[in-house]
Amino acid sequence: MSNIIIVGASGFGREVAWVCTRAGLKVAGFCDDAPDKQAGDFCDLPLLGTIEKAVPRLGSGTRFHVAVGDNQARKRLAERALLAGWSPLSVVDPSATCAPDAEIGAGSYVGIGSVVSSGCKLGRFAIVNFHATVGHDSVVSDYAQLCPGVRLSGGCTLREGAFLGSNAVVVPLRRVGKWSRVGAGTVAMKDLADGETVMRVR
Repeated sequence: MSNIIIVGASGFGREVAWVCTRAGLKVAGFCDDAPDKQAGDFCDLPLLGTIEKAVPRLGSGTRFHVAVGDNQARKRLAERALLAGWSPLSVVDPSATCAPDAEIGAGSYVGIGSVVSSGCKLGRFAIVNFHATVGHDSVVSDYAQLCPGVRLSGGCTLREGAFLGSNAVVVPLRRVGKWSRVGAGTVAMKDLADGETVMRVR
């Protein structure tokens, strides 16, 4: 089996490594830019330094998954790995339920207990985290993210980089603009413009 590298040696990286094990995927190690994560071990797997430093050691056939929650940072890291010639790997937990006609884009993540319903399309490097649901015929575009417990109703569209915080709800047929944010526990009942943020704060 070719090398599988997780980009991001942090809490989410540990979580993705666990899901990879559950899915029968063997991880070869982690890449990270942090100065204190250039050597040694993380989760009993080797730290291989930055993407660029790891390329000569790993050779061809390397697959990667970017386990970084910040959507813009995930985009930058994915572009670097693609430029290095690596191939994106989608990680889907065995407990997740994905409809037969659902499309899961390259490099995306579908976590434990999540549901991706009929007619859905997940773009590249999207995140559907633990126990989130994507309603029928919804579109989750590249680099968008559903945090744990999100309820994305049927016929919705999340555009590039959109972020839904934990337990947020988007009512049916709404559009959430590029790089916009719906805060944790917030109900989005109207369309959001690009870059808009809505948040319920107590």
